[in-house]
Amino acid sequence: LCTLFTSFLAGIPYTMRRKEDEAERERYFQYTFYLIMRLVSVYTVYVEKVQSQGRVDCIVETPEYVYIFEFKLDGTASDALRQIEEKGYAREYASDPRKLYRIGAVFSSETGTIGEWKAV
Repeated sequence: LCTLFTSFLAGIPYTMRRKEDEAERERYFQYTFYLIMRLVSVYTVYVEKVQSQGRVDCIVETPEYVYIFEFKLDGTASDALRQIEEKGYAREYASDPRKLYRIGAVFSSETGTIGEWKAV
């Protein structure tokens, strides 16, 4: 998935990316990811899903798996994974029988693609 997403992003002209402020740049990548997931799958996709301790950037639910994504712009995947743990984003799925994956993804404002990706 990381390779496919990176390849897709690499084809978007750099002039299309918003450059005003950091929050808008991260939101651009987040919603691009959301749109791709919605277009290529029939799975349930949540973006900015509100929970008891914060908002999860993206959750994808399939019949067998749950993927919790935290995105960072020019940060580290380790920081993203740490936020998933500290905010308890997986807690909602504690009694869910599906296999759970936590994914930290870093968007690079320089290349316009995925800079780093870690899954646990």
